Formats: sequence, structure tokens, C-alpha cells
Amino acid sequence: MITEWQRMKTREVRSFTEIDIREILIPCIGVYNRPSDYPDKCVARLFDGTKPTNIIITRNTVEEIREDITKRFPDMLPFARDKEDCKCVVETWI
Repeated sequence: MITEWQRMKTREVRSFTEIDIREILIPCIGVYNRPSDYPDKCVARLFDGTKPTNIIITRNTVEEIREDITKRFPDMLPFARDKEDCKCVVETWI
């Protein structure tokens, strides 16, 4: 099954600090550890609520992802993956 974000053109940015989120009503970030489309990286994708955007960052570790998220979104909190989530999901920041 092809997911919605696999159909869109991914835009990798160096940091979430580079993006303008004024159009995003409910910013959330999904963190993934070595997903199939980036098997040698950790990835964070920006969501608007439950809708994925095309914006991602990649890092070598989840800790590096967390550092970038907290710089741009200091009020966000991480929530652990649900048992129903794909194994590569680490957490979601809301």
C-alpha cells in the first residue's frame, strides 16, 4: 500500500527552524528510525494534525532529531509509539 506522503514530493530541509508553519493549524512531528524509504537514517516528518506534509529532516540518530524538534518547537511533547504503529515509528511530537 502506498501512503499519502509517498505520493507527494518530499522536501528535505536542514532543520525545522527553516520552515514557516503559519499555514499549519496543528503542527505535529512523526519520528521514524530507519524507515524503508530511508534505511540508513532517522527521519522526522511534519504533519498538520493527522495529515502528513512533504517536509522532513533526516539525521543519524533519534537524539539528533529530538534536538532539532526542541529548538523549533520548545512546547511540543513526545508521545511513545502505539503498539499498532509500524515498527519504525519511534514517537510523535504534539
